[in-house]
Amino acid sequence: MSAEPNPQRLHLVAGALPEPGRVHDAGPGPYETVRPRHEGFVDRGGVRLWYAVWGEAGPWIAFAPPIQIVHSQLLKAVVPYLSQHFRVLTTDPRGNGRSDRPQGQAAYSFDHYHADFVAVLDAAGVEQTALVGISMGALTGLRLAAERPERVSRLILAGGVADTLPNTEALRKRLRMEDELIAKDWPGYIDWFMGVLFTEPHSTKPHEDGVHYGWATDATTFAWCRQGWLGHDLRDHARRVRCPTLVIHGDDDHRIPYFKGEELHALIPGSRLLTIGGGGHVTAVRDPVAFNRAVREFVEGVPRNRTWTRAMKRGRRALFISSPIGLGHVQRDLAIARELRKLQPDLAIDWFTVDPAATYLQREGERLHPITARLANESRHFERCAGEHDLSAFFALRTMDEIMTHNFMTFIDLMEAEHYDLVIGDEAWEVDYHYHENPELKRQPFVFLTDFVGCLPMEPGNEREAHLCTERNADDIEHVARYPYVRDAALFVGNPDDVTEQPFGPGLPGIREWTDRNFCYCGYCLPFDPRTLADTEALRARLGYRADEKIAIATVGGTAAGRHLLRRIAEAFPRMKREVPELRMILVAGPRMDAAEIAAAPGLEVRPYVHNLFEHLACCDLALVQGGLSTTMELVATRRPFLSFPLRRHFEQCVHVRRRLANYEADRSIDAPTLDPELLARRALAAMHAPVRYRPVETDGAARAARRIADVLENRHWAR
Repeated sequence: MSAEPNPQRLHLVAGALPEPGRVHDAGPGPYETVRPRHEGFVDRGGVRLWYAVWGEAGPWIAFAPPIQIVHSQLLKAVVPYLSQHFRVLTTDPRGNGRSDRPQGQAAYSFDHYHADFVAVLDAAGVEQTALVGISMGALTGLRLAAERPERVSRLILAGGVADTLPNTEALRKRLRMEDELIAKDWPGYIDWFMGVLFTEPHSTKPHEDGVHYGWATDATTFAWCRQGWLGHDLRDHARRVRCPTLVIHGDDDHRIPYFKGEELHALIPGSRLLTIGGGGHVTAVRDPVAFNRAVREFVEGVPRNRTWTRAMKRGRRALFISSPIGLGHVQRDLAIARELRKLQPDLAIDWFTVDPAATYLQREGERLHPITARLANESRHFERCAGEHDLSAFFALRTMDEIMTHNFMTFIDLMEAEHYDLVIGDEAWEVDYHYHENPELKRQPFVFLTDFVGCLPMEPGNEREAHLCTERNADDIEHVARYPYVRDAALFVGNPDDVTEQPFGPGLPGIREWTDRNFCYCGYCLPFDPRTLADTEALRARLGYRADEKIAIATVGGTAAGRHLLRRIAEAFPRMKREVPELRMILVAGPRMDAAEIAAAPGLEVRPYVHNLFEHLACCDLALVQGGLSTTMELVATRRPFLSFPLRRHFEQCVHVRRRLANYEADRSIDAPTLDPELLARRALAAMHAPVRYRPVETDGAARAARRIADVLENRHWAR
């Protein structure tokens, strides 16, 4: 184990670090997908200790804090799921998180840590609990289970140890090395420490998160905290544990070696051992699906209530997972589903998504599965990541790890409760990723759809972004190579020329050549037949537009990420109106943008939502849209004039979509932040009067996709 931190890794992984000793992005709770039922502080001897209760019902699960280089946000992949089934208690330890950082070594001892935890249990009214001790938290778990057995119903020790005695020269040498590194190079120590914790391949995200947790404390405080954990022997306590106990330990743990987990298992009478083959130190972070399932099954302790239906009595059912980021995915997915029903009339389709896609489906008479009420909202996450017409799509995807785990766990709960003959996932990244990480959980054919392949860096000279994009792409490539059977079919919504020739990254294949080998091209999937919308006069009359007015429509999709663009268009409208007096503009504000944010003007109206907006776009004289694929391709198909404004740093809109539009001779993209209202008005009016010479868009994409999916359902061979 090297004592030297890796400066390059720190540069690439850590990114912008918060102020030392502060909780990064502290809000009403440490998790994005769930809010606490109750949170507060308990004062113990003048030290305020933060705690929170999650979940409404069920047995208690309490997490004893590990060493104070982290805080309770470490549990973001497990608490949101477990709180769906249990009441969960978390707390930040003295020295990190939202709890106090008292001064002096005397304030940091194992006796304090144990008493703090008991005080939090008392404050939350937890009389008896299943207790989870991760890493050093195992010491707290052992002590409480042995000394107060009536308070611990079950014990889960993950990456734990029964003693911290420096009883070998190698261990004493490492401790001296750590003391020196903490004192001389705190950033380097955090980086080194997280490298020891997360040894699994492609662990840059948990490593980066860990660096931020470490920067929520400081070197002096952590040195005191660490000293309080050392020199303790709880092996006799382990022998006295009588509650059911589960020991979880990775056999590639570089922080607390695997034999220490085996020792715990041997010491605790009747305990079970779950070995994580190839796993590192923190299973709850790096393998949260396995951790969540193991903890839930162990704590429940009895079979779940369920109904088993005889195989030949089961109707044929498919689950369609539709990405809720915008409305384009769900509209094309519904088109595919309708074509699939023509081929398989007896197939019932349930939908698995959230707003705004969920509302659209319900208005179309589709069945949304009730369990989707538990899903976290991806669109809201992307909105939070957006700036003023700026959204790094890669980092928005990268920081969606908590949401992906939460939603995948909800998906797995559904798969275990009900039978489906087929799962279709349109950019269902959470299911695709976690199925590859946990392939044994796949129980039915899985069809994966996407309209882009490969994450691409968007900031020239940003080595960190380039490194992390390459790393994510490599992870995906390795997944598909190792487990090709996870995707029974992989459909690219488009044509071969729509795929960029760029490489996935240094040393990786080209995106086009890899996509050719691993995907089937079905062509673009329109949610309508352009021929049915060709009579624009009749369409305008049906939608309430007058023949003597020019109609301009501005829309930014199903999220609030484009609110700044709408404001800029509204500012340009009076100048456009002066040049074209008969101009009428409709601004579609989206389901989560307040129409009051747009200044009123004669001839300008704001609508919060327009159902089947493509009908309005098909008869407009000009569309001003964000750079998303669905809306721009609908405009190309109906041959309407438009300008698109791709979000800056959005690799999909700026690279993948623009390449596709260029293939249809329809790239009308401009950089919104460079335009003042006067210039924007001139460019918009020029676009409105310019001739349209787009190439035709194929109209059979949805039917082709449905045929491929039907082949999988019927277990027929499908050809790329």
